[in-house]
Amino acid sequence: MNTLALDHIRVADLGIITAGAATTQVLADFGADVIKVESTTYTDPFRQWTQVAAKSNGPADLNASPPFQSVNRNKRGVGIDLKHARGREAFLRLVSVSDVVVENFRRGVLERLGLGFDELRAVKPDIVLVSLTSQGLTGPESGYISFGSTLDALGGLMSVTGYDDQTPRWSGTNVNYPDQLVSFLAPGVILAALRQRDLTGEAIHVDFSQRESVTSVIGESVLGYTTTGEVARPHGNRDPVAAPQGVYPCQGEEQWLALSVPGDEQWTELCRVLDLPALAEDDQLRTASGRQFAHDVLDKQIAAATAGRDKHDLAARLQEAGIAASPVLDAGEVLDSPQLAALGFFQDAAPGGFPAHRQRGFAAELQDTPGTVRQPAPRLGEHTRDVLSALLGYSDQEIAELADAGAISLDEH
Repeated sequence: MNTLALDHIRVADLGIITAGAATTQVLADFGADVIKVESTTYTDPFRQWTQVAAKSNGPADLNASPPFQSVNRNKRGVGIDLKHARGREAFLRLVSVSDVVVENFRRGVLERLGLGFDELRAVKPDIVLVSLTSQGLTGPESGYISFGSTLDALGGLMSVTGYDDQTPRWSGTNVNYPDQLVSFLAPGVILAALRQRDLTGEAIHVDFSQRESVTSVIGESVLGYTTTGEVARPHGNRDPVAAPQGVYPCQGEEQWLALSVPGDEQWTELCRVLDLPALAEDDQLRTASGRQFAHDVLDKQIAAATAGRDKHDLAARLQEAGIAASPVLDAGEVLDSPQLAALGFFQDAAPGGFPAHRQRGFAAELQDTPGTVRQPAPRLGEHTRDVLSALLGYSDQEIAELADAGAISLDEH
């Protein structure tokens, strides 16, 4: 197997939930040695979000959470209590042999633990500390914590998502767009910081404001307001040019087809495929402006025409006619997608104590060094002994003493 692109980089990973953990997973997928640091007194909250049946006679299995498994593969896991003096000492020893520290705690947490930027660069003069902050490290709201829902709201994204006759919509618990956005942008920022580190030989503290990243994706709305004074509003599935455009029911429960008609030629073909001659002959509907005006009525008539049809067959017929159309795929259908199979996107994983399953891959692939699922997410403290011994130079006796003192936790199944 070829050398992976980032196998010369080591990351001390304090990232949690999606924004932090998925960011470092991208680095791990491409070969970085990512060492996830948790403790029995403070685990990644994703370990508790099991979404699978808890043990009937006790608490949920902390190693069996699908959300945790999905963003922590390819990492090693160590149990170090950062609130314990000897645990902090062990963590600083890990920092001394690392390139990057990633954290998305509340502002000030590292400083209160005695692990702020100054303490980190004292043991590693060229360390890169990446703080995935909620609101940034400065400003009147820098002390705020957030979840995806609050970032949707404060970043402005929620103001343009939803439907005209309803309230603004959060991107949702199972999507949580702000967190996903951060985890795709932050790895690139980390690589830029590492390049700067290599050029200067100096430590760098990266302040990555999640709120700013959310606002950046509605740049056209901000620019539009500054130039015209008009505030962008939600418009659901509608488009200012294409009409009709939307999602329409098909045969079966919760089966849908998405389509968009940008021009008159596509409109004529849509009417032909859906067998709607009366609409095709309506002079008012021959122009985009006329179809925009009648969009509500068109939606009802198109929905009636699609309701009894198979979404896959209908999408294929519409595509052949030159119309942008696609079946709306659910999770099971995505797993069976022949296109994703051809790309090798999904990869099999078999974590210890967790059922064998398929995991998503990564959307970008280097020609000779693609990212791979090399190992499942670590059990809590699974690699504590190996890391402390082989990497940090602790003896077996010292490790036993640290464990007895509660500074570290071990999982040696």
